[in-house]
Amino acid sequence: RYTPLKVKVALELTSQADLVKVQAVMPRVVDNFQTYLRELRVDDLSGSAGLYRLREELLTRVNVAVQPTKVSAILFKEMLIQ
Repeated sequence: RYTPLKVKVALELTSQADLVKVQAVMPRVVDNFQTYLRELRVDDLSGSAGLYRLREELLTRVNVAVQPTKVSAILFKEMLIQ
């Protein structure tokens, strides 16, 4: 079952120099996020545990995409589940 989901996140970086590196691979980051988010069900996102798992999974995926640069945190700016 398709679950409409809208997510806006901010990436927390350790230095300003990392920003340029991350921006250079942002299409890869977005693709990795969208691929993962399309697999989710409403049950996967329920409760604080669901939100924690989502944050950890996105952090893992972004760090794979931007390595050797390191993203220290994913900050949710907006999340809408319909």
